[in-house]
Amino acid sequence: MVHMFNETYDRSRDHAFKALRLSPLDPMNYHSYLALAWVSLFTGRFEDAVKYSALGVQVSPGFSILHASLVASYANLDRLEAARAAAARLLKLAPDWTIGGFVRMDVVRPQLMKGLASALRKAGLPE
Repeated sequence: MVHMFNETYDRSRDHAFKALRLSPLDPMNYHSYLALAWVSLFTGRFEDAVKYSALGVQVSPGFSILHASLVASYANLDRLEAARAAAARLLKLAPDWTIGGFVRMDVVRPQLMKGLASALRKAGLPE
């Protein structure tokens, strides 16, 4: 995750795969999947972002950020029906979830958060 936040994407990807390989049943693997999902989102690999977001949701179904990642991934592929379905699941999990609250987390540089927010808007999530 640290390498993803620092935008050293190759290193982040390598570390995430290594963590998953060394401890495939670790209940904390959702961190590795989130790193892989966001690296994929930020590098335009949206199919991979869908895959890793979905795997992360399977490991930690209550982690709303992975659901948001799945929504953004589908939206970036213009798979809006799937994005809206994923958005509905996110809002069922976290009814008060908003794009503004997500952006205010300020976990990556503003340009990257802006891209995520744009994709989330495309899926119809609340501001």
